[in-house]
Amino acid sequence: MKCSRCSREAAVIQPYSGLSLCEYHAAADIAAKAKKEIRHQGGFPSGTRLFVEEDKTFRSFALRIFLAEMLAARTDLLFLKEPKDADVILEPATLDDAALYVLESVCAGTQDRLVGSDKGRRIAPFSVIPAEEVFWYAQRHGYPGPAPEISGDVAEFLDGFSTDHPGTRYALKNLHDALKKVDE
Repeated sequence: MKCSRCSREAAVIQPYSGLSLCEYHAAADIAAKAKKEIRHQGGFPSGTRLFVEEDKTFRSFALRIFLAEMLAARTDLLFLKEPKDADVILEPATLDDAALYVLESVCAGTQDRLVGSDKGRRIAPFSVIPAEEVFWYAQRHGYPGPAPEISGDVAEFLDGFSTDHPGTRYALKNLHDALKKVDE
């Protein structure tokens, strides 16, 4: 299959968008979506103190690569070793993680977790990108670990349902974003 944007061979297929992207355009698409999410969440003004959460998976690996590339020219940001003094905490969560959090909260009857937050300002740049694409991005940059596995009843349900309804994860993330705005 060919890339939807050029004549190269496709490396990533996006069922939710109908696009097939080559390595170059897939990486550019991931970076553009992550940057847009950062802007949507308020960006990093000059002097921002950042803390990057680590989960020792492909998510953290990909997030660190992305941040290194995106922020290479910025010297006005400070990365901290502890989250307590950070202005922004960067989370390595993917779209799958964000959608699963919403669905599990509703299924467990703990949907109150979806409204409001006392965690401070948190940004998950990859929360708009499927885990499969983030894993591809990490592998492209040398991540040696295994592919992510789906585990748990709710995760398996979401994965199966999303096969027939590719926009489901986005709908759940958008619902969470809308609920957070209502609480503001």
